[in-house]
Amino acid sequence: MPIIPPNPNESASYSSLSPSKIISRKPSFRADSFDNHDSKPHKASMTSPTTYTPTTHKTKTVEASIYILGWYIFSLSISIYNKWMFGNGLNFKFPILVTSFHQFCLMILSGSVLWIKPKLRPTINMKSHDSNNVNRSGNSNSKFISFLSIFRIDLFTYLEQIFPCSLASAGDIGLSNVSFKFISLSLYTMLKASSLMFVLLFGLLFRLEKFHWRLLVIVLIMTGSVIMMVKKPQNVGSVSTPEDDRTNFGILLVLGASMMSGLRWSFTQILLKHNDYTNNSISTIFYISPSMCLTLFLFGLGFEGWSNFIQSPIWELQGVFGTILLILIPGILAFMMTLCEFKLLSVAQVITLSIAGIFKELLTIILSALIFGDKLSFINCLGLLITFVDIIWYNYYRFKENQSKELEGYSSLNGKDETEDDEVSVGSSKVDINSNSKVDSIEMKKL
Repeated sequence: MPIIPPNPNESASYSSLSPSKIISRKPSFRADSFDNHDSKPHKASMTSPTTYTPTTHKTKTVEASIYILGWYIFSLSISIYNKWMFGNGLNFKFPILVTSFHQFCLMILSGSVLWIKPKLRPTINMKSHDSNNVNRSGNSNSKFISFLSIFRIDLFTYLEQIFPCSLASAGDIGLSNVSFKFISLSLYTMLKASSLMFVLLFGLLFRLEKFHWRLLVIVLIMTGSVIMMVKKPQNVGSVSTPEDDRTNFGILLVLGASMMSGLRWSFTQILLKHNDYTNNSISTIFYISPSMCLTLFLFGLGFEGWSNFIQSPIWELQGVFGTILLILIPGILAFMMTLCEFKLLSVAQVITLSIAGIFKELLTIILSALIFGDKLSFINCLGLLITFVDIIWYNYYRFKENQSKELEGYSSLNGKDETEDDEVSVGSSKVDINSNSKVDSIEMKKL
């Protein structure tokens, strides 16, 4: 499974563009400093691997620690901020409209980075256009028009490949943020961990996963753990109350968001496998966020109402500038979180991000208990523990699978005197440079 953003707001699945706890089996790009290396493939040989000195290892460890810290700070900030904003704290009752503005913010920020960093721009439209000259000549209008022309995409291609991913991501993020009105942050975090179950189910449905009995067991175990996580304590009366109804509705919203997350993950694999426009995280955000913004905005108009939004008391209490700032802050945090996540992938393996993601969720639950007073029963905690163990088991299964593929790749390449012209040997994998193959980030080593 290719790792892309996630999208951006991880608490509301801005990790909208990836469950960080999942080790990918399908090929994907390692996000090496967000650089696009497609334009000039490099040759590497099995006989000349990169040498990692103790100093290099120490440097990468320090870098990884910094990126993990940044990822934790921005992700936890988004989770707590959204719960405060849409919950009983600020009680801003327009999560769908606000989330659409988050996507608009992400579009502007990703576009700004692409303007500054030409190497991140897609190369498919640059055969007769040198992107490095966009910012060097002509007036402002011609520069901007030249810049936009680089991202030109056929309407059919956009609707077929990118738009389905946008719809699923919008559903994931929108339902997640709406759920904060009804359930605690702790319960949200626990239930969102079940996204892996839907990732596997949709992966099998779209034939992105090969069926194995272990995958079925993983899904069944996670189904049981979800039931444990939502179980009410025994000392609570069996009579349903309005608060119970609100909680149950919130649970359904989060499970719906998790299902959309699994669907989005499958669409993302297909998108990165067949689409030449989204070969790095920044470019992906730039292409997906406009349609996500429009989709969420239209649903927000239908369910929340524009007149209700502009007449909300918050505009008087916080002022126009203050309210706009409150709305845009999560978008900025989500973008920074995405940068940290993918910079981490440039210096560490996906399994590092996966394990770090588990501890981040535990930290989210602890902070939620300290800040919002969330309480969990023993059964809830046991269900959460089983979920994490299930995720670790899945990661171990994927790690061993990738390891065996590396050995098979090494055996198939061993004994060949030289790499064929149309192939590049990277680590223990062989990549056809005339195709759109992408090397799994666990298997890929920097040249």
